[in-house]
Amino acid sequence: METLKRQIGFFGALAIGVGGTVGGGIYVLVGTAASRAGPAALVSFAIAFVAAICIALPYAELACRYPDAGGAYAFTKHVFGKRWAQVSGWNYWGAYIFVSAYVTIGFGGYLNALTGFPRLYSSLLLVLIITAINVIGIKTSGRIQMVLLAIALGTLLIYLVDGILHAHPQNLVPFMPNGIGGVLSASLVAFLAFGGFDMVASAGEEVTDPERNLPRAIIATLLIVLVLYISVTLAAITTFSWRGLGSSYSPLTSSAATFMGVYGVYLITIAAVVTTAATASAVLVVTSRVSYAMARDSLLPSLLSATMGKEKSPYAAVLLNGILIGLISLTGSIDLAVAIGGFLYTMHFMFPLLSITKIKLCERKVSGIRKPAFQIPLPQVLIPAAFVLSAILIISSGLLGIVLGSLWLLSGVLMGRMIGLKNPTNPEVLQL
Repeated sequence: METLKRQIGFFGALAIGVGGTVGGGIYVLVGTAASRAGPAALVSFAIAFVAAICIALPYAELACRYPDAGGAYAFTKHVFGKRWAQVSGWNYWGAYIFVSAYVTIGFGGYLNALTGFPRLYSSLLLVLIITAINVIGIKTSGRIQMVLLAIALGTLLIYLVDGILHAHPQNLVPFMPNGIGGVLSASLVAFLAFGGFDMVASAGEEVTDPERNLPRAIIATLLIVLVLYISVTLAAITTFSWRGLGSSYSPLTSSAATFMGVYGVYLITIAAVVTTAATASAVLVVTSRVSYAMARDSLLPSLLSATMGKEKSPYAAVLLNGILIGLISLTGSIDLAVAIGGFLYTMHFMFPLLSITKIKLCERKVSGIRKPAFQIPLPQVLIPAAFVLSAILIISSGLLGIVLGSLWLLSGVLMGRMIGLKNPTNPEVLQL
């Protein structure tokens, strides 16, 4: 079986994780979270971080055990076999296809604020560019990602320092205008904003020294973005009204205009354009690797497993996912992306959590199961907590997200039946 080339070190993996998180989360979803929870969006981000860390630690252990392309799909395949892996992969693939919309639409909003170029055309132009870059290969994409990430972090630091000096604490009152329901609704948005640590695992087959670099990159991603999100959300809300943030297509630009002047508007807008582009590129890495891995396992057309060049770029999967992301961008609705993408994204974590649960049960009953360099601490506490928090976030996606997301999952189940998928005997699948 053909495999991808290991060529991404720790910093490259971290760039995929943080770059895939920062752009959409800070520049787009801060405004969406504020519109739902008001200043209490700060609490929503804290809740989302707790959920993310509870889920990320089992994810990190699984990434060490199974450093293959596809992330949750690969974990499920090894633990439960191809039948359940097909559902998991379809779920994970759909999650990022829909989630991509808030990133590409956000890019269009910021580029429109900077140049006046129409938002829709801006989004489609971005998809075209990142598709071309990723067809070349992930090593080239990773280098560009690190440069874009450095620009983003430097610009946000300037914004934060200036924002602290111009903060208006009275903007925090009333703190919870939409009650606990608004906080929980915004928590789903905030959880999507933390989405990125799993992107590292999806490219696990291309990461060097995976047992060391994958868990370090996953945990470091979450810690870095937690500090950024809390700081930036606080600066945005205390310098601009939460209602204004929620109604703006470019919320941080609107905030910067109140205290940084014209130079600040251009600085933040340019940084937003750059970092949302980095996030979109990371999303394309994820979706293409998941569909590549499924095609390699005969769960999607074999054409999608084709590679080319020294970097063995899965170009066919990249091209298909570029087209799908472009089509989703045409909806122009961030709320729709959050609802469907949020349901699918949170739901997909159920498969890794079930996988780690089965592994821990097997370790109690069967000797000789290899233990990786990184293992989840206090699994008897963190795993149940992750299940409960995931369930709360799934409910928070609302009726629209649950119904349309479930239809996507149903289409995946039907796809599995159409191709006559069976769960073959596989010595690698764990047996209780």
